[in-house]
Amino acid sequence: MKNFKREITHTHYKHGDKKTKKGGFSRMLQMRITHNKYILKKLQVGNEDDFAFVNDVFITYPVVSNIAPLWLGGTFLILFLGFLIISISSSEVNTLFDFLAIGFLFLGFLFFLIYYFTMPKKECIFNREDGRVTFPGFMWHKNITMPIKEMLFSMSSPSRQGGGAFLLQIVRPDKTYSLFLCTLGYSCYEDLSFFLWYMDKNRPLPPGEGFNSCRQQDYDRRKEAGFPKPLFESEFETPEATEVQQAERLKIGGW
Repeated sequence: MKNFKREITHTHYKHGDKKTKKGGFSRMLQMRITHNKYILKKLQVGNEDDFAFVNDVFITYPVVSNIAPLWLGGTFLILFLGFLIISISSSEVNTLFDFLAIGFLFLGFLFFLIYYFTMPKKECIFNREDGRVTFPGFMWHKNITMPIKEMLFSMSSPSRQGGGAFLLQIVRPDKTYSLFLCTLGYSCYEDLSFFLWYMDKNRPLPPGEGFNSCRQQDYDRRKEAGFPKPLFESEFETPEATEVQQAERLKIGGW
């Protein structure tokens, strides 16, 4: 089995959550399971959809930070070449604006080129077994690994055009207090509910055939531990896969 265990780098936020409570970010989200909408399909595992790896111990989430320098650097390069060709072929005298624009576009391309080859490896790992989440640091900062119970989750604010609101974000615990976008395409409440359900190792795995191959071993592990009480609150029941298993949990764990 692949090992995605990472050592803890942060256990708290250096300035507490004062900034978040004073409006530094959009509203913080409560650490409770409120929705049951996201269904992990088997075809999603290992494809270019939501997750690159899934089992009862780890799930890994693709990080756009690894691709963004290519997109942005490529955009700057295309604009630089286009502007340069237009400027050279123009019969008019080149202005100071032309030189500044060409220089800005070239520096933008150079910046993302250097960043792509020097940035640390970006990872997003949900470690169900240890209750830890690894997510990328900002720019050249190293990955952050925190106990999920100590993390702050936020929702994105709408743009001026009205889009991009209510997406799940993780607040980074360093002094930048920057945000890592971690959305599955649903609302922040639905996405956070899925991640919390998965990370609650005392509950059965979330619904979806993507988890079917490891449900039994996850059930056996929890049974051997005596079916301890859940780690996060839920607004609805999260029963076992079968009625027999549910009866066994009620008998041994009492819930």
